[in-house]
Amino acid sequence: MHHRRFSGPSSSRCFGRKRGIKENALGRSRGGFSTKVHALLDTQGRPLHLELTPGQQHDCTVAKEIITHHAQGKAVIADTAYDSDEIISQVRAQQMKPVICPHPRRRKKPRLDRGKYRKRYRVEVFFHDIKRFRAVATRFEKRARHYLSVVQLVSALLWLAPQNAVAS
Repeated sequence: MHHRRFSGPSSSRCFGRKRGIKENALGRSRGGFSTKVHALLDTQGRPLHLELTPGQQHDCTVAKEIITHHAQGKAVIADTAYDSDEIISQVRAQQMKPVICPHPRRRKKPRLDRGKYRKRYRVEVFFHDIKRFRAVATRFEKRARHYLSVVQLVSALLWLAPQNAVAS
């Protein structure tokens, strides 16, 4: 006989299960379950690092780790979600210039280099290009590592494809 038959109700003792929305980078947002893809790109719009987080988690929670381990160059260009004193000090500690649009609620707004900030459109173009692939846009995979591998595969296709010839 099985030991759980007479000991009362309890969960199984299996570890490493597939279950759980946090382990699978799923999070509740206004539209339902969602996942955020964080990308670090080079100046030509090619991905250097990709990471997944649940949909309700703020963008800047993984930014410090990504900047510390993967950022290189003269500047870090980011949008308003990454405007925090901690991230800006981290970028400066690595001898890079922070080009981050200031949050509207920030009292003392630093000067923004508009010429460099215009290059941020390449991030938006990258996300547009990967979402042209149906498996990335709709997330058919349940497990986070499987979805991340699909995003990385599509990113590799974009990396290898000519700039204006992306097939979907």
